[in-house]
Amino acid sequence: MSHERDHPLLRVPIEKLNDFATRIFLGAGAPADTARFVGESLVKSDLYGVRSHGLQLCIAYLARIQSGLIQPSAQPTIAHESAATARVNGQRAFGQIVAERAALIAIEKARQHGVAIVCADNCNHVGRIGAYPELIADAGLIGFALVNATTAIVAPHGGLRNYFGTNPLAFAVPVPNDHPILIDFATSSVAANKLRVLSNKGAKIPLGWILDKDGMPSDNPNDFFDGGYLLPMGMHKGYGLLIMVEVLAGLLSGTGSSVLAKSALGNGVFLIAIAPEFFRVSSEFYDDMRRLVAALRATPPLEHVDAVLVPGDPEAHAAADQLRDGIEYDDVTWQKILQAAQSVGVAFAVA
Repeated sequence: MSHERDHPLLRVPIEKLNDFATRIFLGAGAPADTARFVGESLVKSDLYGVRSHGLQLCIAYLARIQSGLIQPSAQPTIAHESAATARVNGQRAFGQIVAERAALIAIEKARQHGVAIVCADNCNHVGRIGAYPELIADAGLIGFALVNATTAIVAPHGGLRNYFGTNPLAFAVPVPNDHPILIDFATSSVAANKLRVLSNKGAKIPLGWILDKDGMPSDNPNDFFDGGYLLPMGMHKGYGLLIMVEVLAGLLSGTGSSVLAKSALGNGVFLIAIAPEFFRVSSEFYDDMRRLVAALRATPPLEHVDAVLVPGDPEAHAAADQLRDGIEYDDVTWQKILQAAQSVGVAFAVA
């Protein structure tokens, strides 16, 4: 039985959304290439079904531009580098611009040296973290990403104090004639923006995702926004992963940590790119990847399961459906996006 109230859904063609999203950031003062890249990155998240990191984020981004946290015209620079490492100064640019630059540097260095590690600081929210290992995988390499989110909204296991961001990690591996294996998840029980999406839909949430402000389990997403706490994914295991991300993406990058109360702009980024040909014949590795994926999909499913999937399949299926039928939004979320766009003088083109 659904717990959602009756919120009408609408579907919008991706071409119209990409144009709309681009015009929103143009209206906020971003250069044309930057506006297009950031806008289309948010639309792609909705296309993949990752609603927490979709076009609704324009609301927060416009607020950060207005407050001066995002510098729309800024471009990242390399603070220092070695043959196989680099640290990127994001210069307060859009996080997507910074993280893409870091991923491209990692690709170039890994092709030369087999492995590369690139960190970035002074960086705003990077959006869907899986986009950057996916970019590395599209170049034929293995990609790994960690991001520490410096807004303290997650409590340590067994504690009642919000210390961490949601601290996501993502991993992508190329598969011949297929989409990459793509793993992308928060090390908290859920992404905070997903709670907002579910709140907009009037939905209940599973117990174990949040505590209310009094430290009691709750199935109401609004209790989180009313002073509540996000919990680590898998209790102590997720807590360990939260710390690992905090160390590598936060402390090693120089971004800082909400645990230590050091102020930071938005996201610290830690990327690894690995070139398979430095370890074995790459064609053999890719063939093994193809056979691994085929074997997993051929697994007999449980009675109530349609098919066994590999990571990345849900996103690929969501994209195929929405490319055909249009990207789906509930009315509450869509109206908030329209209001944000109107604040920079942009209207959605219906025709």
